[in-house]
Amino acid sequence: MAKTLEQKLCKRSFGYSLLRNLLVRPALYLFYRKIDVIGVKNVPNFGSVIFAPNHQNALMDALAINCTKDRQPVFVARADIFKKPMIIKALHFLRILPIYRKRDAGIVSDNNQETFDLLINVLHNDLAIGIMPEGMHSEIKRLQTLQKGIFRIAMQVQEKYGNTSKVKIIPVGIDYTSTRKFRADVRIKYGKVIELSDFYDLYAENQAKAFKQMQEKLSEKMKEGMIDITNEEYYDVIERLCVIYHKEAIQKLGLDKSNADHRLKAQQNIVSALLGYAKTNPDEMSKLSLEVKKYLEIVQKYNLRDWVIERQPYSLVGLLARSLLAIVGVPFWLLGMLFNYPPYKLSAYASQKVKDPQFITSVQFVTGLVAYPVYYAIMIVLMVCFIPCIWGKTIMPLLMIPLGLFAFRYYISIKKLVARFRFWANKNSELLEAVKLRNVVVEKMRLVVNG
Repeated sequence: MAKTLEQKLCKRSFGYSLLRNLLVRPALYLFYRKIDVIGVKNVPNFGSVIFAPNHQNALMDALAINCTKDRQPVFVARADIFKKPMIIKALHFLRILPIYRKRDAGIVSDNNQETFDLLINVLHNDLAIGIMPEGMHSEIKRLQTLQKGIFRIAMQVQEKYGNTSKVKIIPVGIDYTSTRKFRADVRIKYGKVIELSDFYDLYAENQAKAFKQMQEKLSEKMKEGMIDITNEEYYDVIERLCVIYHKEAIQKLGLDKSNADHRLKAQQNIVSALLGYAKTNPDEMSKLSLEVKKYLEIVQKYNLRDWVIERQPYSLVGLLARSLLAIVGVPFWLLGMLFNYPPYKLSAYASQKVKDPQFITSVQFVTGLVAYPVYYAIMIVLMVCFIPCIWGKTIMPLLMIPLGLFAFRYYISIKKLVARFRFWANKNSELLEAVKLRNVVVEKMRLVVNG
């Protein structure tokens, strides 16, 4: 007899674990250059748990949790992607349910009741769910107002147990160096559990007041794990200063650059200092903002990046030496391109058709999850058929992924070499002004952050 959707969701799935551990998790660690996980010990291995992450990057946020903690949470996603039977079946297998939003045209709020009932039953069975409490995704590094749906679902389960420990909310902070690029960095911080039983007595007395306190508590704990730039006027400037001054802030604050939590604290310290500076010294903050914007205008005009200015000066001898070293890598780059470029290009092409920027990497990842294995299988068959040496037949398939990563890194290194040459060749008055402006900005940041 076929199992119902509820029966499938209310127990761990062997097939789901197999797919995640053999395909999705390795692919995620290849897709991102670095995945830093902080506080994973805060997540209970058993019991009713609700993951509550900020929502910057569509599907990738759920994958970040799925692949860094083995709890098989049931997530919700916008209902408009649940259209075709095959897609619905695949999403249900991946433990994803539809959520209907009021702002979507033609949506009836009662449509959500089935999803809510399923989520409640999952929690009653001591399993995990994931809800994005902001109710929307945005690449802006700022916590949006939390919706109360997460607390309503949690308390419908907690009601059965009163003020005895049962449902736990895990605040999660997720941050990406880029939500649109392959081989970016991602950081996931799991905060300490929030016990719903702590709010039950107040909930029994005054639901609205209890929801407000839970909302405030969860907001506070989520902010501890993310970058939260609350000043809209200076948002872009503060975000850029987090990049420009990050390395020096770690050093000046006596933090360990190899520690992911320390790197997060350095960024949070920069943001906090600048937010305070904007309030207490508005005129000086305005001047700093103009200097940063002028600096960035020059850098962008010459199609450079901040690191090019930071690491100057460059010598012709040094640049030529780098060029000679680069020549050595050309054969390996060509092999890496042969083994990886077609599926990479297909993923990039698929993402170009995406209207919502926050779905770019999600589409790239999902497309690549299908395209790469198929292409690799074709290449392995061709190698087995046409490479005469048994060692070649054995070794070359094993090198496809490493060579692909090398090819991408080599491509980036060539772009950086070209940028260095461009700075050296165009070292005019504008670029010299950019160097001076950066030095001025960094000196001011020392005073703002370190006092």
